[in-house]
Amino acid sequence: MGTTDESPAVLVVDDEKNLRESLAEYLSLDGFSCTVCGDGAAALEILSTEAFDAVVLDLRLPGMDGLAILSAIHAEGPRLPVIMMSAHGEIHDAVSAMKLGAVDYLVKPFDPAELVLRLKKAIAAASFEKMANLGRRLAERDEAFRESGSPAMKKVYDLVARVAPTNSTVLITGESGTGKEVVARDIHRLSNRAQGPFVPVNVGAIPESLLESELFGHEKGAFTGAEGRRQGLFELASGGTLFLDELGEMPASMQVKLLRVLQDRTIQRLGGNRPIPVDVRILAATNKNLEEAVRDKTFREDLYFRIHVIAIELPPLRERREDIAPLAGFFLSRFSRETGKAVEGLSSGAIELLQSWPFPGNIRELENSIERAVILSNGPLLEREDFPFSGTPIRGMERPPIGGQSPMEEVPPAPGSAHEPGARDTGTTIRDAEKELIRQALERNAGHREKTAGELGITRRTLLNKMREYGL
Repeated sequence: MGTTDESPAVLVVDDEKNLRESLAEYLSLDGFSCTVCGDGAAALEILSTEAFDAVVLDLRLPGMDGLAILSAIHAEGPRLPVIMMSAHGEIHDAVSAMKLGAVDYLVKPFDPAELVLRLKKAIAAASFEKMANLGRRLAERDEAFRESGSPAMKKVYDLVARVAPTNSTVLITGESGTGKEVVARDIHRLSNRAQGPFVPVNVGAIPESLLESELFGHEKGAFTGAEGRRQGLFELASGGTLFLDELGEMPASMQVKLLRVLQDRTIQRLGGNRPIPVDVRILAATNKNLEEAVRDKTFREDLYFRIHVIAIELPPLRERREDIAPLAGFFLSRFSRETGKAVEGLSSGAIELLQSWPFPGNIRELENSIERAVILSNGPLLEREDFPFSGTPIRGMERPPIGGQSPMEEVPPAPGSAHEPGARDTGTTIRDAEKELIRQALERNAGHREKTAGELGITRRTLLNKMREYGL
């Protein structure tokens, strides 16, 4: 599920047409988004191109039976909740399905209301597990980030230590993947608000029509579908910290309202008529150049000065190459442990390659690269050829600009590259480069969407959207 507002997506697989269509109709009335099919091959094809929150799977199907399909689903990647349907004489096989990883089973005939209850329970449990895993990964990522020992990062953390005990608004800038949210979490952790909530919100990921309701909440009847009062993120962050990521993407209409909150320390719910005091510290982050945005009239100058009380700029990884080796070692240890592979270190060639690569995706790209290399490695050491960028960097991705594109620069080839010194490539836009990176990742993974998304560090749904956008 992309957000809590999305309908849970469910795939119903049964060779009885009337049954699968009646189940889909019942589930749809209960708020589920349903897709149906009648055999295992069709189910696996659909699962390879679309994202689902759960699967309802019949045990007996033509061709592949339910157990084979269940095994194939779980071999594809992260476990998707699967509820099996079986007849009275198939209880033994249903138990086998549970051992193979099915979360539940129902014996036909059953009450559709019971299926609804079990689906909601299974999806909620899977969501909780994902959040728990995400929490662990965030904690480990933060720990890795703190492995940075370069002078540039020591200056950053000296500043973090000084500003954390205050209630001042902080603007954190830097390219994507440099660890802006990690710094925000550390400011909160070291502040006198550490016992309060830390509430992150990606401003750029929320549609403009929903942003006001998400931030400030709404009253019952404020708009169509507002069936009750809802607290916004400002209220949920009371006594703690609200982290506004991608602030530069905030639409002009909301900039005015945010400015008022910063001035008055009150919010007003959508559809409400009274101000509500809020005790929240604001931390903001952007990879845009807000000074340029102010000059271009796309960002309010008065809001910029309200936000820009204290500024912390995170340097890109290419400007602190001494951090690459310790970060790579940290990620190597973690992924070796997670995958159960006895990878002990990196060869000198691999280290040389990492030290020469510009890492347009910064720490996030390094992390994903080490994970992929560990998975594909065949020996005790990671070698140069285990990395996807063992050739020459794509032009235009060497130095991702903040706040717009900059002229393409020639980057020296990695040591051992077949790229001839002095040869010049045709420039490309960031959009072209992103399309090419996705295309190459799909080729390396033989078109496997789940593995490609994992390598790129994005969700499968995001990958599918990008593939549609670029016609891949």
